[in-house]
Amino acid sequence: MLLLAALGVLLTVSSCSRKQDAENSVRIFRAATGGMSAESPAGRGMEVFAQKVSEYTGGAVKIEIFYGSELGSPSELVTDMMYGAVDFCVCGDSYYAELAAEIQAYELPYLFDSLEQARSALSGASFDRIQKQLKPSGIQALSFWEIGFRQLTSSVKPIRRASDVRNLKIRCLPAPFQILAWEYAGAVPAPMDISALYGALESGQIKGQENPLSEIYTQRLYEVQPYLSITNHVYTPQLFSCSVQTWNLLTGEERQAVAQAAHDAQQAVFAINDTETKTLLDALRSEGMEIITDVDTASFKEEMTKTHTVFIEKYGRSFLRLLKSPEDCF
Repeated sequence: MLLLAALGVLLTVSSCSRKQDAENSVRIFRAATGGMSAESPAGRGMEVFAQKVSEYTGGAVKIEIFYGSELGSPSELVTDMMYGAVDFCVCGDSYYAELAAEIQAYELPYLFDSLEQARSALSGASFDRIQKQLKPSGIQALSFWEIGFRQLTSSVKPIRRASDVRNLKIRCLPAPFQILAWEYAGAVPAPMDISALYGALESGQIKGQENPLSEIYTQRLYEVQPYLSITNHVYTPQLFSCSVQTWNLLTGEERQAVAQAAHDAQQAVFAINDTETKTLLDALRSEGMEIITDVDTASFKEEMTKTHTVFIEKYGRSFLRLLKSPEDCF
């Protein structure tokens, strides 16, 4: 009886997740930004997606956007997509790890040397493989967006080398290889969703955290973290996807429109990140952050890339070979 009741709730939520404007023959679908604000690259990318979907379908399909945690945490949103309670979502790829374990490879520390190399790895055979792994769970992968390279902040001291984080409690993504990387570096990782981060930093429960510049700024973390170290330790893609239930409701032409809109939004996010890196550093400096650029990244790399060996032991080398050029192949 409990299972039937739970199923009934899911079906009810699913049926309420999209609207029908019968008078104008317009269907309205819900899209969430996975904890990120309207001002973030993901938030602005979602606006591009919504605009393009409406344009490409002649107004027959519209997207209603929910920012931050309005519809739940990133973990909850991924689950809701599986059951059709949320139509579209963009969030860090680590939140899909339980459904497609190899997706964790994208965020292995110091895997990519440049944005160009990282972006190239997000398409083609590697994307097709992740898409195939996710579909049985009820999720249709559409494109990879990005938050960019992650940086380290602290409330206690400037961080210049790996030894500076020893025993420092640092918030990281709730993902196994993220946690392991910080353990290898000597820190005390505290995995949590971004929705809980500011409060944990403000209370002093957490002394440091790592995020891309856009999130450090839009989440106003400079108010509780005076030191910013440019470590570029992990590149963070964001998977933009939709519920398979939603995908099956679309006509063939509408699917093409949605796929093209997802690509357009991806390119918009890339362009935003390309133009705003220096602007964000200047903005954070003006807010009082001390920017540490002389970071001994080699010391972090030496410790954190031990996770590569763990990944290979667990999942093999084949997926990593899809991400790296032949000369850098594992």
